[in-house]
Order: sequence, then structure tokens, then C-alpha cells
Amino acid sequence: MNKEKFNDSIDQIEIPLDKLLAREKAAIFQAKKKRRTSRTMKQSILIACGLCISILGSGFVSTGMAEALSNIPIIGSIYQDFGEIASDNIKRDQLTTVIDKQDSHGGLTMTVKEAVYDGGRLIVTVVYTGEKELSLNEEAVGYNYVHINGMPFKTAISSTGQDDLNSKTIIEHHQFTLTNYDEFGDNIEVSIHGEDLFGYKGKWKVAFPLEKIKGDIREFYPEVKTEKVAEGYRITADRVTFSPLSTRIDLLIDYPAEMDENDTWPWFDFYAIDDQGNTFDGIKIQGGMANNNGRHMILTLPPMDTIPQSFTLVPRDIDNEGYRQEIKELELIVPLAESK
Repeated sequence: MNKEKFNDSIDQIEIPLDKLLAREKAAIFQAKKKRRTSRTMKQSILIACGLCISILGSGFVSTGMAEALSNIPIIGSIYQDFGEIASDNIKRDQLTTVIDKQDSHGGLTMTVKEAVYDGGRLIVTVVYTGEKELSLNEEAVGYNYVHINGMPFKTAISSTGQDDLNSKTIIEHHQFTLTNYDEFGDNIEVSIHGEDLFGYKGKWKVAFPLEKIKGDIREFYPEVKTEKVAEGYRITADRVTFSPLSTRIDLLIDYPAEMDENDTWPWFDFYAIDDQGNTFDGIKIQGGMANNNGRHMILTLPPMDTIPQSFTLVPRDIDNEGYRQEIKELELIVPLAESK
């Protein structure tokens, strides 16, 4: 099946994207609260945040992806298949750095193919090849984790997605939105660690230097706020950052102290509209908490060539079944008049 026919067949499948994404966010919210007292960067490779990643994990591999992977290390075109929010810019501007560094032993080779970092986001693509078939069974898939400068690092948003190119080859995509923008400066040392991967026993590690990509970074500090007095909610747009890999919106959220004490603080589900009427919802917007409660939230939109004059942020309540209801009282218009 060629790529056009594949895409046509996928388009004909009716998938309730909004409902599935909402349910996923509700599940992540509950999981986030359960682990609020101890966070770790060590995570199962099976963890995937994002509907496209989940679909890929179920075994869908497009012809376009297979062709791109067959030409490794030139794999920039696969980012769209993984639902990467900056995929268009990565492909158009060739933003990634070719790493092509590996650790091979025990019948398994872990190769870091590409990576890119802009001070706020880190993206790493890894390929695994085995002498025998690689297993994606949960009990055999193992663990991997990423360090910056030899240490775990704090993230507001992170995900790992993978798919098998064939029975002996797996492609993997890591993406991280850092809690503190530009915390590590222009040059970092990244290391990918793996333990007991895909049915192979042992430990693997690939470390490499990575320089922040060149590009304009614009920061705005609108400091506008809105509140819902009855519930004691207040949302403040603290900073908006435009960079090569994302449009980042830092929000400060106030709520009654007792909600923090009994762990009932709100995790609002946002969508955004710019002044030209472009809507960012579903897979076009990501959201995560920058700490173990809900007082600092980060929204990530695709990178933008033209900076809009404003965003309108619309928060929604979301229940465990994935149903949403807009909160009009907390709708926030964020002007982008001057940068710093």
C-alpha cells in the first residue's frame, strides 16, 4: 500500500479524538496526583502521552515511516508520524543534529540517531536493533531514562513513543518540555540509559554533547489574570516564549490552600485561539505541571513563524469519563505587545 492510500484509509477510520484525548488527560491527572510525592525520570518505555503515539504503539506503521527509517540517519520525516508538535519545523528547517552514536553488547544495539534542544525542549530519537526478535511485552520491554549533565532533570511534559520497523528493529521518540526554561544554558551533555530492554538482559548507555539550536527566541511577560471568585480560582499568564521547537505559555494558578492539602487541586484542560482565529486543541496543544501541585502550568503549542497579537486561553473542567465543560469566567486574553 502506498503512502497516499494508507493515509486515505486512516482518514476513513472514525476515531473520537477529543474524547480519547480528554480521557487520557484525566488518567494522567489522576496518576500525577498519586505520584506527587516522588517523581523520577526512570520510566517504562511503554509510557506514551499522546494519541498519535498510542496509535503507533498499536502497530500502525506508515509506508512513509518505513521508507524514512530505511534511510537512517536521515529520519527527520518520522516526527510527524509520532505526533511531534514541532514536526513541520524540524523537517523544513532541518533542526536536528545527527548523533549516530551507539552502545552494542549482548545482542542488542542502542543507537542515538538524532537530537535537538532549544533551551525549553529536548527531543531524542533512538533506534534499537537486535540479533533476535525484540519483544514489546510489558514484562520484557524494560526501562529507559534520560539525564542532562549526568543528573535527572525536572519536566512539565514528557513522553516516549515507539514502534517496530520490523521484528528486530524499534524506533523510539523521546520529547521533554523542561520545567525551567533555559535552565541548562547553551550546551548540555545528554545521556540515554536502558536496562533489560526488549527481552535482552543488561545495561546500555549512550552519552553525547548537544548544543542549543540557533534561532530567534522571543519572550513576553503579559502578567494578565482572570479569576472565579466563588471558587477562589485565579489564573495568571506569566510568560509566553516563542522558540524554534515550541510556543510555550507559563501559567500561574491560584486555588484555595485546602485543595492542596487534601489533593483536590484542579488540572484545567485548555485550548487556545490566536487573534487570527486559529484554534489549538487536541494534539495541537500539550499541558503539564511544573511542580507537584497545580500552581504552575505549562502549555506547549507548535512553534510559530509569525507571532500573533494575542491568545485567548479557554480552560475546561474534565471529569474521569473525559467530559469537558468550558469555564467562561476564567477565559483569559493574553496580549503580546512587547517582548523582553
